[in-house]
Amino acid sequence: PVAEAAKRTASAKSLTFQMSITTAVPGQGKTTLTGSGARRGTSVKMSMRTRGQAVAFRFDAVLLNEAGSYVMYMRSPAFQAQLPAGKTWLRVDLSKQAASLGVDFTSLLSASQSFAPLEQGLVSTTRIGREQVAGRSTTRYRAVLDVKRAAQAVPAFAKQVAAVERATGIRFGRIPYDVWIAGDRRIRRVRFSMPTAAGGARGTAVQTVTFLAFDTPVTITAPPRAQVFSP
Repeated sequence: PVAEAAKRTASAKSLTFQMSITTAVPGQGKTTLTGSGARRGTSVKMSMRTRGQAVAFRFDAVLLNEAGSYVMYMRSPAFQAQLPAGKTWLRVDLSKQAASLGVDFTSLLSASQSFAPLEQGLVSTTRIGREQVAGRSTTRYRAVLDVKRAAQAVPAFAKQVAAVERATGIRFGRIPYDVWIAGDRRIRRVRFSMPTAAGGARGTAVQTVTFLAFDTPVTITAPPRAQVFSP
C-alpha cells in the first residue's frame, strides 16, 4: 500500500502542504524550520519560519523553471539590508549552482521523481493503526527505505544522494519512514529521520510533510520584476 500510495500521490497535478524540519546537532543545539507551500508541476512556492538558539527569521521562496533553468526567488528581512533600494526579492540561478554539485533540479522538483524513491526503495512495511491527519482518517505505516536500492532505480535521486554524501561525508544506508495513507490511497503525511552534518559534527534531521489538498487550483508566479535583484 505504501508503494501504491507513493505512485498515486505523484500523479497529482498540484498539491498544497505544510512541513517542518527539526535539526539537532550535538553542541550546536536544535533548529526548527516550519512553513507551508504549494506545488504545481515543477513550480513551488513556500513561506517558512526558522527558529533556533538566538536565531529566528522568516523567508518566502518561489522556485520556477525559466527558459530551461531553475531559479529561486527569495524574500526575507534577514537579508533585506544587503539588497539595493527598492528591491525586496533576491533571484538565484539554481541550475548553475546545481550543475557544480551534480544535481538535476528538473528531476528533483518533479512530483513523480520526488516520490519515486519511496516507491522503488522499500524493503519493509508494517501497519501501525488508524490516525487522524489534517481532518482525514488515515492508516499509518512504518516503512524502511533502502537508499542505495532507491538510487539504483531512480537516477535523479542517485545524483542527489551522491551530492549530499560528498558534502557531508555521510554514507546513507536504510532510513525509517512513517507514512499516513487516506482512503483515496494518497499519502497525507510522511515523516522520516536522516543523518546530517554541520560544523564538523553529525546530527539528525527529522522532516514531516503533511499534504492538505491535491489537484486544486494553484497559482505560482515570479515576483514583479521591479522588486527583484539578480546578482
